[in-house]
Amino acid sequence: MSLTRKDVHVEMKLSDGSLLKGTLVIERTSRLSDVLNKNDKNFIVLSDYDSNYHIVNKQHIIKVLEVESLELEETIAIATKD
Repeated sequence: MSLTRKDVHVEMKLSDGSLLKGTLVIERTSRLSDVLNKNDKNFIVLSDYDSNYHIVNKQHIIKVLEVESLELEETIAIATKD
């Protein structure tokens, strides 16, 4: 990661009902809401926790929750036990 960008951990619900969990890389001085509401870019890239990259059209996003990395580690640990 560079000094000008930061990782934001998110859970994203899409219009087709799918749920994506992963990381968005945004400008350090930006908020997540700034990136999602920016009109000059229609797509964002989400990296999930299996190292897959998803190019997401922002018009298909229903809901985005920013989560702490600790919460994600707990969620992943629970999911892998099942």
